[in-house]
Amino acid sequence: MDIPVKTLRSGFSLPVYGLGTWGMGGGWEADSTNDEKEVAAIKGAIDRGITHIDTAEIYGQGHAEELIGQAIKGCDRSKLIITSKVFGSNQRYDDLLRSFEASLKRLDTDYMDLYLLHRYPDKGIDIKDTMRAIDRLIDEGALKNVGACNLSINRLKDVQAHTTNQIVCNQIHYSLQMREAEKAGVIQYCQENDVLITAWGPLEKGALESADILHAMADKYGKTPYQIALNWLITQPNVITIPKTTSLEHLDENLGSLGWNLSDEDMAELTKNFPDQQFHSHRVPLDYEANIAP
Repeated sequence: MDIPVKTLRSGFSLPVYGLGTWGMGGGWEADSTNDEKEVAAIKGAIDRGITHIDTAEIYGQGHAEELIGQAIKGCDRSKLIITSKVFGSNQRYDDLLRSFEASLKRLDTDYMDLYLLHRYPDKGIDIKDTMRAIDRLIDEGALKNVGACNLSINRLKDVQAHTTNQIVCNQIHYSLQMREAEKAGVIQYCQENDVLITAWGPLEKGALESADILHAMADKYGKTPYQIALNWLITQPNVITIPKTTSLEHLDENLGSLGWNLSDEDMAELTKNFPDQQFHSHRVPLDYEANIAP
């Protein structure tokens, strides 16, 4: 199927639905136990029209990138959008360049569509050096676009201030339940400043499904609760999402969230009345260190 895209005023686009790969190839350590299944899942996603694949150098200590490299062999690379991330401790100038080259090698590609700061640089690392390395990669053509993850408004402003290249996305923990980014003003800021919001953890590992309001909406629209939860995200301006699944059955269900929109009234109802809303991510909270008045 054709996955709808969202396009910034700058011209940068991402599909509203991409494939996340955290947990593929291991967690914090490499694990090759499920390689065959996970490569098949990535291939199956591509066969279903998914073009945006998101990963990171720390996912399985790089093994997730290797699995993607295997899965995309024989694909038309120009039709894929590959995103990877550099960890906060690897953001000194030379370290970032080495991390980037290592990711390219594992992905078996000669360029990256989107490279994200997985965190703001660790203490002692100057953001100026980080962004100088990013700018070099873009100038050389090895990297097309740059973004970031889990940044508060002032962190996002700080990163943008040190590059002439636009920060095109902020990848954050965002779902019907996890509303930290709303409360902190990050969603509105990104919408008003031409930045895409990439929502990770959109289904909260199944925790949303017990909400009665979600089942009521599912009955009303003839959809499943997960399809309602995903549609609530992608109906919002500038918001896209990257659920991770290795089950093609679950993937097919998730794709049923596309091609239609919740009504304004139902969007407002879910936004206001979804139960057990949380405002501090238990997994990766926003980086508030620089969240002070400019």
